[in-house]
Amino acid sequence: PQGTLFGRNTIGGVINVRRSRPTGEFGVKGSIGYAEFGTWRGRLVVNTPKIANILSLKGFFNYDDTKGYLYNATLKRDAGKYRTVSGGVTAKLDLGDAISAQITYDHSDEKGETATASVSETGKDLICLRVPVGGGNFVRAFGIPDAQCDRRANFGTDGLYTVFHGFDTPVRNKTDALTGEINVNLGGFDLVSITGWRKNKESVRQDFDSASINFFDTLRVQSYKQFSQEVRVVGNVTDAINLLVGGYYFDSSYTLEQSTNLGFIGRSLFQLSGVDAKSYAGFADVKVKLGDRLTIGGGGRYTRDKKSFFSNFGFSPNGACPVGFLGITAANCVGDQSWSKFTWRASADYELGDRQLVYASYSKGFRSGGFNGRAASPASKGPYDPETVNAYEIGLKADWIDRTLRTNIALFHTDYSNKQEETVEATPAPFNVLNPQQTVVRNAAAARINGIELEVTAQPTPALTFNASATYLDAKYKRFFRDVNGDLIGDDVSTLQLRRAPKYSFSVGFDYTQDIGQGTLDLTTIFRFTDKYTTCIVAETPVVLGAVTNDRRCESDPREILDATLSYTIKTGDKSQVKVSVFGRNLLNDKGIGSTLPVAGLFSFSGVRPPRQFGGEISFRF
Repeated sequence: PQGTLFGRNTIGGVINVRRSRPTGEFGVKGSIGYAEFGTWRGRLVVNTPKIANILSLKGFFNYDDTKGYLYNATLKRDAGKYRTVSGGVTAKLDLGDAISAQITYDHSDEKGETATASVSETGKDLICLRVPVGGGNFVRAFGIPDAQCDRRANFGTDGLYTVFHGFDTPVRNKTDALTGEINVNLGGFDLVSITGWRKNKESVRQDFDSASINFFDTLRVQSYKQFSQEVRVVGNVTDAINLLVGGYYFDSSYTLEQSTNLGFIGRSLFQLSGVDAKSYAGFADVKVKLGDRLTIGGGGRYTRDKKSFFSNFGFSPNGACPVGFLGITAANCVGDQSWSKFTWRASADYELGDRQLVYASYSKGFRSGGFNGRAASPASKGPYDPETVNAYEIGLKADWIDRTLRTNIALFHTDYSNKQEETVEATPAPFNVLNPQQTVVRNAAAARINGIELEVTAQPTPALTFNASATYLDAKYKRFFRDVNGDLIGDDVSTLQLRRAPKYSFSVGFDYTQDIGQGTLDLTTIFRFTDKYTTCIVAETPVVLGAVTNDRRCESDPREILDATLSYTIKTGDKSQVKVSVFGRNLLNDKGIGSTLPVAGLFSFSGVRPPRQFGGEISFRF
């Protein structure tokens, strides 16, 4: 968990990605590449010389286009196409030695389509229902062709790469963003201000039943915007004490218009919903050196979140709250809630020797509560309460044998309280008259994860580097109660598996570099193994009131992914070069599901992993 250094509070940690800053010198770098499945990629970055010794500019452009690796047997064409075009500009101002500022504008435009595989099964999903017609014969009640049911059993994994959507399922996503950063040197301290603004418009058509018949599909149109402001001061109070103090504000809102076609019962449903969210936080962090080897640290953050909600649950096409319809009053359409939490961390680092460090840390994380914007009934709208986690870690980071061997090892224990769990389940009466399925988020569980991580890097020669990593996870629910029989008494379902928590994973690879002729040859390979894991907690089928399960169709099989890249780089000047690369992704052609979702006994669909892909790229810099 992170929340005492910058940004918002987090449960699972932070990856901090920063754009490169304008250099103030003229320069161009870019690449163009092609791979199988009609995939084109292009990148371009241009830096300008400094203008009036104050202003530096950087422009950037990205292009990704693929025809997709699936085949639509109904429309007789490739499926899963996607194109992303993005670009922007960064301006950096150097206003003397004490002040610098930069602002970045970027725009992205995505066009594509959704494409999912049918994993619906006879006897489990309504879409595949068979009814007798006499003489020992059966027909599918909803007219689905036999070949579109039980595909995993009849055709294996390869069968999931053929899809059957009977109409176009376009996706459109546009985003505009502005980010501003100001740095002021105050002598012994630095003042940093970061301002962010983002606006997004998204439209997604999806054939959720993944079949050629008219059964269940949606059109979702969503508008989103956010604004954030952070101010922090950091510096050395003394030679031994470093202090950071900051404040953070976040404001976001979205509106969702969803049209649902319930073809299997001949009904269409329109839903309008929205959520406004605000977050305020103050944080501080300190590091204290106690001698030459020992450093202790600690930090705290106070967060206050407030959210408000509106939904018509599909009762009223004009977006108004229904009054008295099915016994629902207007008060059920809206809600607001606020939460506050103090979270903190403590750590100690001890240097055993040159580039050898042992450490121990504790941190508390906080994930805000909220409302379900796609709720199908007042009971499923929430609010659900915040989730908290206590995380403990000890480890060693060390270089050995003249820095030719590096070993990093960490042992950790993570303890969740009020864990937020979402399930897809049947909508209770009378709301099932309008929509038979709903997603519900509940604070249903306490859970713990024990684990160990190991990373090793070895460089026996300047030209050759080996690397390896391994992780072991022991993830279990400590408590998980659900009313599974309608008696309003919680039943223990803590034997369920946590989602996306593989027990074992590891990787091994090497990098080899050799000067050949006028250039340098580089070969990089990596093999990654991920153990099986589950991706869902869903209503048990045939549907049992309140009962939930890890449906076996949600179990992702073990993954064995081998990637390799071979490149040759020629220097054409002091700061210029040309590189030609060929690559293979998933060379073992390990296919399988990425995630699966059975929907309340109605149907089930999966997303699948990319198959083997070969390609090449030319990049340049000058």
